[in-house]
Amino acid sequence: MPGPSRGARILIVDDEPAITLALSKRLRREGYECITAGSAGEALKRLAAFHPHLVVSDVRMPGISGLELLKDVKEIDPRTRVILITAYSDIDFVIEALRHDADDYLLKPFNLKEFTASVRRALEREARSHTAIGKTQPGIVALARAIEGRDRYAAGHIERVAMSARTTGARLGLDDTALRDLWLAALLHDVGKLSVPETTLNKVGPLAEEEMAILRGYPVEGARIVAGVPELDAARTGILHHRERWDGTGYPEGLASENISLAGRIIGVAEDYDAMCHDRAYRKALDGAELANELEAGRSSRYDPDVMDAFLATRTATGVDLP
Repeated sequence: MPGPSRGARILIVDDEPAITLALSKRLRREGYECITAGSAGEALKRLAAFHPHLVVSDVRMPGISGLELLKDVKEIDPRTRVILITAYSDIDFVIEALRHDADDYLLKPFNLKEFTASVRRALEREARSHTAIGKTQPGIVALARAIEGRDRYAAGHIERVAMSARTTGARLGLDDTALRDLWLAALLHDVGKLSVPETTLNKVGPLAEEEMAILRGYPVEGARIVAGVPELDAARTGILHHRERWDGTGYPEGLASENISLAGRIIGVAEDYDAMCHDRAYRKALDGAELANELEAGRSSRYDPDVMDAFLATRTATGVDLP
């Protein structure tokens, strides 16, 4: 039942009347047909008569939760879009939202502009489904942004790495399916950091030994998070391997050379380059000479030299100045 972006029927579910009023008022101004419900139980009763194209639901409500409502809505009609709203980004919620096909989710606090953009993305999902990247659940993109929100130094990092990885993969001759899987892996390469305390992610100065041990476990945690999500199955090795190093000095498994998945090798270069170009908790962005030295030092040690060459060629081809 894919609906039009304008005139679509939307059901808003929240136990706080002020929220349903504000959201429904905004959507009606945008040309949508809206009704509201104060609980998931009430929403389920209204589904049959209203036949919404989209359900927008808070997660934490008395009685039936928004996550349970998501499962029920998708069981009734998998074509119905669902956006979840939550103040929490805990791992269990992320896993369940992905596995049960949430079309998007918003982390509180958000503004009405973000909300209407999320609604538009969810309603237009079918139109995007014929493109390699468009087949991706918008909820996966939202998840990537939620990861960034926990690290004050990571704004824009995930999407820059995903785009760089994809263009590098294209330079290396990957087909459309492999490029899509690479893009997904790059977009979610840091998803395991949801298990790392924000105090560790944002710590200024060296990490303690126990903090470093937690941090080094995030690729494994990331692979666990996406396990069981069919759309992400082929992306798991890229997520797991992106901190491995060509010479075997990386983590979590200490793999070397071609034992590291190609996706992991590509994401590793793209991630490190982006980190070098931007401020981090532990250091400032590198200048041109420092960046050149780091890249050269990493060739054939940290990075697959063929991947490094392809990556640098894409930066030059797109007009990005390199030292």
